[in-house]
Amino acid sequence: MAKMSQDCMDLINNAYAAAVATCSADGVPNVVCSSMKQAYDDETVTISDQYLRKTLANLRENPRMAVSVWDDEHGYQVKGIVTYEDEGERYEAIAAQVHAILSSMGYDFYSKGVCWLHVEEVYSLTPGDQAGERIA
Repeated sequence: MAKMSQDCMDLINNAYAAAVATCSADGVPNVVCSSMKQAYDDETVTISDQYLRKTLANLRENPRMAVSVWDDEHGYQVKGIVTYEDEGERYEAIAAQVHAILSSMGYDFYSKGVCWLHVEEVYSLTPGDQAGERIA
Protein backbone atom coordinates (compact mmCIF):
# COMPACT_ATOMS: atom_id res chain seq x y z
CA MET A 1 0.00 0.00 0.00
CA ALA A 2 1.30 3.50 -0.88
CA LYS A 3 1.23 6.43 1.51
CA MET A 4 0.00 9.92 0.67
CA SER A 5 2.13 12.92 1.63
CA GLN A 6 0.76 15.44 4.10
CA ASP A 7 0.39 17.91 1.21
CA CYS A 8 -1.70 15.40 -0.74
CA MET A 9 -3.92 14.73 2.28
CA ASP A 10 -4.31 18.46 2.94
CA LEU A 11 -5.34 19.08 -0.67
CA ILE A 12 -7.90 16.25 -0.55
CA ASN A 13 -9.32 17.66 2.67
CA ASN A 14 -9.36 21.29 1.54
CA ALA A 15 -10.24 21.18 -2.16
CA TYR A 16 -13.89 22.01 -2.73
CA ALA A 17 -14.45 18.83 -4.73
CA ALA A 18 -12.68 15.83 -6.20
CA ALA A 19 -13.10 14.04 -9.51
CA VAL A 20 -13.95 10.42 -8.68
CA ALA A 21 -13.46 7.86 -11.46
CA THR A 22 -14.62 4.25 -11.70
CA CYS A 23 -15.01 1.79 -14.53
CA SER A 24 -17.52 -0.98 -15.16
CA ALA A 25 -16.38 -4.56 -15.65
CA ASP A 26 -16.65 -4.10 -19.41
CA GLY A 27 -14.54 -0.94 -19.43
CA VAL A 28 -17.10 1.88 -19.51
CA PRO A 29 -15.68 4.80 -17.48
CA ASN A 30 -17.66 7.02 -15.13
CA VAL A 31 -16.45 10.23 -13.46
CA VAL A 32 -18.39 12.16 -10.82
CA CYS A 33 -17.70 15.15 -8.62
CA SER A 34 -17.65 14.66 -4.85
CA SER A 35 -17.25 17.30 -2.16
CA MET A 36 -17.82 14.85 0.71
CA LYS A 37 -14.33 13.32 0.71
CA GLN A 38 -11.47 13.19 3.15
CA ALA A 39 -8.03 11.75 3.67
CA TYR A 40 -8.87 9.49 6.60
CA ASP A 41 -5.19 8.65 7.11
CA ASP A 42 -2.12 8.47 4.85
CA GLU A 43 -3.31 5.21 3.26
CA THR A 44 -7.07 5.82 3.02
CA VAL A 45 -9.47 8.25 1.34
CA THR A 46 -13.18 8.22 2.15
CA ILE A 47 -15.91 9.22 -0.30
CA SER A 48 -19.41 9.57 1.14
CA ASP A 49 -22.25 8.14 -0.93
CA GLN A 50 -25.16 10.51 -1.26
CA TYR A 51 -25.87 9.93 -4.97
CA LEU A 52 -23.32 7.38 -6.20
CA ARG A 53 -25.71 5.23 -8.25
CA LYS A 54 -23.46 4.47 -11.27
CA THR A 55 -20.26 4.74 -9.22
CA LEU A 56 -21.53 2.16 -6.75
CA ALA A 57 -22.71 -0.14 -9.57
CA ASN A 58 -19.23 0.08 -11.10
CA LEU A 59 -17.55 -0.63 -7.77
CA ARG A 60 -19.63 -3.76 -7.34
CA GLU A 61 -18.30 -4.97 -10.71
CA ASN A 62 -14.79 -3.55 -10.44
CA PRO A 63 -13.64 -2.24 -7.04
CA ARG A 64 -10.97 0.15 -8.41
CA MET A 65 -11.22 3.94 -8.08
CA ALA A 66 -9.15 7.02 -8.91
CA VAL A 67 -9.59 10.34 -7.13
CA SER A 68 -8.09 13.58 -8.46
CA VAL A 69 -7.81 16.90 -6.62
CA TRP A 70 -6.09 20.13 -7.60
CA ASP A 71 -5.81 23.82 -6.92
CA ASP A 72 -4.29 26.71 -8.88
CA GLU A 73 -0.75 25.40 -8.46
CA HIS A 74 -0.66 21.63 -8.09
CA GLY A 75 -2.63 18.42 -7.79
CA TYR A 76 -2.67 14.70 -7.10
CA GLN A 77 -4.33 11.58 -8.39
CA VAL A 78 -4.80 8.70 -5.93
CA LYS A 79 -5.67 5.19 -7.12
CA GLY A 80 -6.62 2.04 -5.26
CA ILE A 81 -9.11 -0.61 -4.26
CA VAL A 82 -12.41 0.33 -2.60
CA THR A 83 -14.43 -1.36 0.10
CA TYR A 84 -17.93 -0.05 0.79
CA GLU A 85 -19.57 0.19 4.21
CA ASP A 86 -23.16 1.15 4.99
CA GLU A 87 -23.23 0.03 8.62
CA GLY A 88 -20.94 -0.17 11.60
CA GLU A 89 -19.01 2.23 13.78
CA ARG A 90 -16.76 3.69 11.05
CA TYR A 91 -19.71 4.29 8.72
CA GLU A 92 -21.77 5.90 11.50
CA ALA A 93 -18.92 8.30 12.37
CA ILE A 94 -18.43 9.44 8.77
CA ALA A 95 -22.19 9.63 8.14
CA ALA A 96 -22.67 11.88 11.20
CA GLN A 97 -19.81 14.12 10.07
CA VAL A 98 -21.22 14.39 6.53
CA HIS A 99 -24.73 15.12 7.81
CA ALA A 100 -23.43 17.87 10.10
CA ILE A 101 -21.53 19.51 7.22
CA LEU A 102 -24.46 19.29 4.81
CA SER A 103 -26.96 20.47 7.45
CA SER A 104 -24.80 23.53 8.14
CA MET A 105 -25.11 24.35 4.42
CA GLY A 106 -28.89 24.01 4.52
CA TYR A 107 -29.13 20.53 2.97
CA ASP A 108 -30.99 17.62 4.52
CA PHE A 109 -28.98 14.81 2.90
CA TYR A 110 -27.61 11.70 4.54
CA SER A 111 -24.75 9.41 3.66
CA LYS A 112 -26.04 6.08 2.32
CA GLY A 113 -22.60 4.53 2.68
CA VAL A 114 -18.88 5.22 2.59
CA CYS A 115 -16.32 4.22 -0.02
CA TRP A 116 -12.99 3.42 1.65
CA LEU A 117 -10.28 3.87 -0.98
CA HIS A 118 -7.18 1.92 0.07
CA VAL A 119 -4.34 3.83 -1.61
CA GLU A 120 -2.10 1.82 -3.93
CA GLU A 121 -0.64 4.60 -6.09
CA VAL A 122 -0.23 8.38 -5.98
CA TYR A 123 0.56 10.52 -9.05
CA SER A 124 1.49 14.17 -9.52
CA LEU A 125 -0.96 16.36 -11.44
CA THR A 126 1.32 19.39 -11.09
CA PRO A 127 2.12 21.04 -14.42
CA GLY A 128 5.71 20.62 -15.57
CA ASP A 129 8.24 17.92 -16.39
CA GLN A 130 6.96 15.58 -13.67
CA ALA A 131 3.25 15.80 -14.48
CA GLY A 132 1.77 12.31 -14.45
CA GLU A 133 4.73 10.86 -12.58
CA ARG A 134 4.09 8.25 -9.90
CA ILE A 135 5.24 9.67 -6.57
CA ALA A 136 4.09 6.95 -4.17
